[in-house]
Amino acid sequence: MADIRATTSGLIEEVGSSGWMPTVNMLFDSENDAYDFYGTYAENVGFFVRRSTLWTTSKNIVTRRTFVCSREGFREKKKGAKEVKSPRPETRIGCQACMTIRLTTNGKYRVTEFVPNHNHSLATATSIQMLKAKKLRRKARAARVDLVDDSVKTPEFETEYEAYEFYNMYAGRMGFTVRRASMTVTAGDVITRRMFVCSKEGFRERKKGAKRVKKPRPETRTGCPACMIIRIGPSGKYHVSEFVTYHNHPLSAPLANDLLISQNSETGVLDDESGMTDVLMMTPMSTDNSGNIQARGAQDFSLHSVDSKSCLRSKLSKSVLVGDVGATLEYLQKMQDENPSFFYAVQVDEMGSLINFFWADAKSVMDFKYFGDVVCFDSTYKYFGYGRPFAQFIGVNHHKQAVIFGSALLHDESKKSYKWLFDTFKTAMSGKQSKTILTDRSALMTEAIAEMWPGTFHRYCVWHIYQNALEQLTQAFHGSKTLASDFSRCLFDYEDEEEFLMAWKTMLETYDLKDNQWLANLFEEREKWALVYGREAFYADMKSVQLKDNLSGELKKYLSPETELLNFYEHYNKLLEERRFAELQADAHASQSARKLPSMRVLRQAADSYTPAAFKMFEKEFELYMDCMIYSCGEIGTVSEYKVTMDEKLKDHFVKFDSLDGSITCSCKKFDFIGIPCHHMLKVLDSRNIKDLPPEYVLKRWRKDAKVVPFSGIYDFPFDGNPQTLSAKRYNYLCRIFSIAASRASKSFDTCVFIENQSDLLMEQVEHILRVRSIDMPSLITAPCDRAQNSVESIVTGGFRHDRVNQGSFVGANVNGMLLL
Repeated sequence: MADIRATTSGLIEEVGSSGWMPTVNMLFDSENDAYDFYGTYAENVGFFVRRSTLWTTSKNIVTRRTFVCSREGFREKKKGAKEVKSPRPETRIGCQACMTIRLTTNGKYRVTEFVPNHNHSLATATSIQMLKAKKLRRKARAARVDLVDDSVKTPEFETEYEAYEFYNMYAGRMGFTVRRASMTVTAGDVITRRMFVCSKEGFRERKKGAKRVKKPRPETRTGCPACMIIRIGPSGKYHVSEFVTYHNHPLSAPLANDLLISQNSETGVLDDESGMTDVLMMTPMSTDNSGNIQARGAQDFSLHSVDSKSCLRSKLSKSVLVGDVGATLEYLQKMQDENPSFFYAVQVDEMGSLINFFWADAKSVMDFKYFGDVVCFDSTYKYFGYGRPFAQFIGVNHHKQAVIFGSALLHDESKKSYKWLFDTFKTAMSGKQSKTILTDRSALMTEAIAEMWPGTFHRYCVWHIYQNALEQLTQAFHGSKTLASDFSRCLFDYEDEEEFLMAWKTMLETYDLKDNQWLANLFEEREKWALVYGREAFYADMKSVQLKDNLSGELKKYLSPETELLNFYEHYNKLLEERRFAELQADAHASQSARKLPSMRVLRQAADSYTPAAFKMFEKEFELYMDCMIYSCGEIGTVSEYKVTMDEKLKDHFVKFDSLDGSITCSCKKFDFIGIPCHHMLKVLDSRNIKDLPPEYVLKRWRKDAKVVPFSGIYDFPFDGNPQTLSAKRYNYLCRIFSIAASRASKSFDTCVFIENQSDLLMEQVEHILRVRSIDMPSLITAPCDRAQNSVESIVTGGFRHDRVNQGSFVGANVNGMLLL
């Protein structure tokens, strides 16, 4: 029999050929060494170990010990124990696998029995990894190198969140990131115990029923045992009960204590009377030895002011945390590294802390150019339950799909934060602001919009009101099966004021809600949200989009205490990609639809112009127009007035038609509100023998070609301003311009190859112009190049001019060595 001895360090000194396999007569220095060795063997084989039979002397010296498989024996039912309706599943099945050791005369422990066979399937690799993690944590806690000194007062925190931020600051200095783990909560939702761990703690488990992925994400968790555990004390404050500093993986480089900003008096930070500070992060930059910012590659980032009146601040006084703030900053920097046209902005308070973030990529900015007439500002998401709003600017595209214009992570819901955010959003969108903005009910938000977006029509979003009602009227909704539907109809269905007022009154009386203060306050503000009011503001049928497309519900699934912020951003990007892919599918369906065109002329025109989603709205109005009756009410000059009625509708509507310019208006204001001609207007046009829809009443934002615009009209860039920041502005402007070209060219292989082949020629021209320092572009442009420019514009705008050149001729085209975009 080979003699194998296990050292106290757990390493095996192999004399024979048995390796790490337990064998009879194997010697150990202690009972714990034998247990660790058998545990390591179990980890490699695939089972869990439990200590079992024990013999000791009168002095508690272990003379014999048996280590068994965790599934050894059977669970015995205790005498007098009550029967449980849902008993725990039986895990012990009498497995015989074991290892027994005995104490020898020389003080060593010898293996006297080893049974390797199991009567059950062995554990999976994931379960074994979990076992290893527990073992590492146990060893790390035993080591405890950097625990709080007993002579020093244990840190105490007022809230669990303060402890989390404290551990984040420590993690930032050490070079790792933090994740919230297990917690204990009382019946009154008070956290009594919380564990904060290294983000590499544990192992990712495969969910039951999950499909196997061809290219799974790389495993980032290593079972790291580093952690900090806090418990609530009698005083109500939290104290540190455990603090493990050991990591089983290399640590990252610690974050710098200070984040430097340019010391130039014309750049840096913008201070306002509120004490808040604006920092706009846009252009790849770096700092030199003196702390000044200099242009560099795309791996670094810069802090640029958005206002030439900014004042000097040499550096931020607080370090960037790797928690809430640091994770967001890491995500934003990563996105800009991948796409230089990615826009993000950060607000800094008077203490130098990064508090508010906003970001939007080039596609979002393009979408706003096309569909930014209506914006819904949704700040109903609450980040990790701590009241930090995760806000989004959402719009509606020509397929009636929700699109994201930009996102923000705010420190609070103050007027100062809102003012900064709305101003930053306007800056990101090249100074444009929406015709209409829909928000939650908030006096502070109302004041901020009035100051920052003058001229924008502000309304309360009925979808947000409905979501708030689910919380405010919970008991009433549960007490009645019909209240929810009646309240919903008051919000979404009534377009006639008399019908709305009557339905609201009936609802209050029927469900005894006359004394409900929340409903009373809501009714006082009805002109801000009821669909019968404010119909002169364009709304883009946002209510139906929100009812059908629950974007908030999808994101809220990932805003939980157990979700890492960086992990949430991964889900956010995935959702964004899915939405944009759905838009591409809708574009393809709209352009390649094999649907048979209607026989009626006006319907054919509408089907050819509108997207399928917009055509459904028009088709509904056309069907209603067939049931309308029209009466002439006289003429005043070139303006004719008509009364349009329907049998089932008590209210009449009045339409005015001006024969001078062909303009037409209706008292229902549906065209102003949604952008689709109403059935009253269609009835009058038909009575005037107008069989074609006037072009001005087919809004481009509902057309199939809504995103086809002249290339030069994408952005209105002011080539003036502060000369020290003009280069950065030009850089961002060009990034967005070329991202549009890339977006269009990527739709086919030929156009993609064409852009790729011409990029070298374009760079040669740029270098030539820089060398000769000439700004006289017309002297470099020849007639053949102008023709090439038209052709390229045709590609970018999505249409090909077959009378000049076909698609295939663009591959590797060389037009006098000049490519103009």
